[in-house]
Amino acid sequence: MKRVILKLTAANRSYSTNTLKKPKPVVTLDTKVTDELTNEVYKPRQHPGTDRSGVIALPSWTVSAILKSVKDHSVKVLYRDSQVLSRYLKGRHMPPEENQIKYKRQLIADKLIQKIDIKDEEQFKKFENKVEKLLKSQVYQWQPVVYDNNKSLQYLIGRSPQEYSIILRIFNEIKKRDPDFQPRSYFDFGSGVGSGLWAAAELWKDSIFEYFMVDVSREMNDLAELILQGGEENKGKQLKNVNFRQFLPAADVAFDVVVSAYSLFELPDTQSRLEAVLNLWNKCDRYLVIVEQGTMAGFKVINEARDFILHLNNKDKSESIGHVFAPCPHNMTCPRLLDKTPCNFVSSYRPLPIGIDQAQQKEMYSYVVLKKGPINDNNTWPRIVRPTLVRSKHAICRMCTKDGTLDEVIFSQAKHGKFSYRCAKSSDWGDRLPIDIQKNADSDI
Repeated sequence: MKRVILKLTAANRSYSTNTLKKPKPVVTLDTKVTDELTNEVYKPRQHPGTDRSGVIALPSWTVSAILKSVKDHSVKVLYRDSQVLSRYLKGRHMPPEENQIKYKRQLIADKLIQKIDIKDEEQFKKFENKVEKLLKSQVYQWQPVVYDNNKSLQYLIGRSPQEYSIILRIFNEIKKRDPDFQPRSYFDFGSGVGSGLWAAAELWKDSIFEYFMVDVSREMNDLAELILQGGEENKGKQLKNVNFRQFLPAADVAFDVVVSAYSLFELPDTQSRLEAVLNLWNKCDRYLVIVEQGTMAGFKVINEARDFILHLNNKDKSESIGHVFAPCPHNMTCPRLLDKTPCNFVSSYRPLPIGIDQAQQKEMYSYVVLKKGPINDNNTWPRIVRPTLVRSKHAICRMCTKDGTLDEVIFSQAKHGKFSYRCAKSSDWGDRLPIDIQKNADSDI
């Protein structure tokens, strides 16, 4: 009997192994990249899918202007409070929807009423107060951040270096992959202290003739304008044709680059966020860039906007309204939703020369770049979505592919050739790897 059981167990184990066997992908290096590497046009670590931005520091003129802007305040106190604000912003969750709050309130009331005997109006008021108290303890109490003068200064100190580095990194990818793109106009929704403006001017100052900045906080707008004046009032601006407004323009005008950085999260519900996204998309002529915190909450807001715009394509199948330019190499459902892990990336930046720690720091972010019109560029290279693991004679890359899947490939020179292996080994989180992945059950990697 024992022998039979052992045989059955072995058979079951063999069957399980066969049924769970995953197809192994065939990996081939991009033909053009192969030719350029063969002809030594560049080295594998400099392949066209890499992002070599390195540690990004604010432009010297902005650093000088920022320090002058806070000269009448206690920098030590501002720095301390800015760190508190930054931690708070990173720790926030998405605002609960009204129907979710109503549903939760009803559940609490139904459960509580079984324990309380309501005989008069006074007891009913106590019952309602108890329900509201329990509701507040069980539902996330989201509140918008009101940026007065002091809070705006805190944001300037605590958030501008990392936000500038992130937006500049995204703009650099657009410029690298679309070198003929010379934007003439720039629109920033929730422009804050102007970090997106600084990044746009860093790359396209010679071509952009109009900057349109919108932020509901008048204090934020005043501070952003003061930075452009070098931190001193009544001086000439560093950039011309910069317009500051507190509300979206009513005129039907399109801009080449439209940016929403850390702004959608300040809206109270899904409807208001999607209305804002649609408004921004209608004002976009080429690229719409949306950035949020690299947390799960920030990723959900990004994915919500991404799916909403792509859904417009499904409604009008006669033409492609737009597509995902970055970071996704596809327009399908994000595979990160299945493993409940945020799709995020990291940027290295140099903090302001204040405070205690002046060493380079890192910031996590989630983003999407949507481009108007049909796909007309090479967007099939997989994106590395986690740090590359370099081991002895092999490198492990986890990538989001053109098929809308998350694949892990173990590269080695013996199995993939020296160019593919060296490109993979020198690539890191956020880079695109210039390869094609074809699923084939009979292949070996």
